Amino acid sequence: MEKRYRVPALERAHAVLREIAQHPANRKLTALCKSSGISKSTLFSLLQTMEELGWVLQHDDGTYSLGKHFGYMGHAFFNQYDRVALFDREAQRSLHKIGASFHLAELEGSRVLYLAKATSPAPVQMVSGPGARAYAHATGLGKALLADLSNEELLRLFPNEELPRLTPHTIVSRTELLMQLAEIRVCGYALDREEGVMGFQCIAAPVRQADKRATSAVSVSIPLHQWEEKRASALDEIRGLAMRLSLHPSAE
Repeated sequence: MEKRYRVPALERAHAVLREIAQHPANRKLTALCKSSGISKSTLFSLLQTMEELGWVLQHDDGTYSLGKHFGYMGHAFFNQYDRVALFDREAQRSLHKIGASFHLAELEGSRVLYLAKATSPAPVQMVSGPGARAYAHATGLGKALLADLSNEELLRLFPNEELPRLTPHTIVSRTELLMQLAEIRVCGYALDREEGVMGFQCIAAPVRQADKRATSAVSVSIPLHQWEEKRASALDEIRGLAMRLSLHPSAE
């Protein structure tokens, strides 16, 4: 920013707040004058104003610390990065484009825990929502997350060759599951072809941290009669949604 657009009073306040943050309850007016280079009269007015705003707190011994307003601001700042709040916002964009429901979930052992849902206005809905759990091997969400695990971790999660069947299309063997997870690692997304619920097919993709680990996954659920029509656009959208969440600090 060009210097002519800067506000000197804000720059001075910033310098004082930074000094107080680095030395809480340790700096009095005189010490702050010395470290900031601000005149005593100007600094006194700044501190008085900031105290009234809740930005700083003056203690009985004359020292200053950051005020409670920064606690509120810090809470609001990190709420911006809350993954559920972020999903709620971003998934609405995707929902309007596709007209289908979107989910956010994380892995919990051999199951997935649904964290959030953006519900489409369609009359036919898959029964799901925050707090619900489902078998990981029978959902796109679960398979997208399982694909991030090593074979050793997968064998611990699924010690038996036989897996629970939910529909006629559910993967019921560990061997077949491992083969499909290998394919998912290559293509980067997972499909659920009526494996958990009849009448719906799903596409899911992982949400990754900066170190590339999958912390959660997102999916879109499409009624069977709309699958061919929406499949290509839904795949693009779920990839985009996963990328937006992955690039956001909340994914970490």
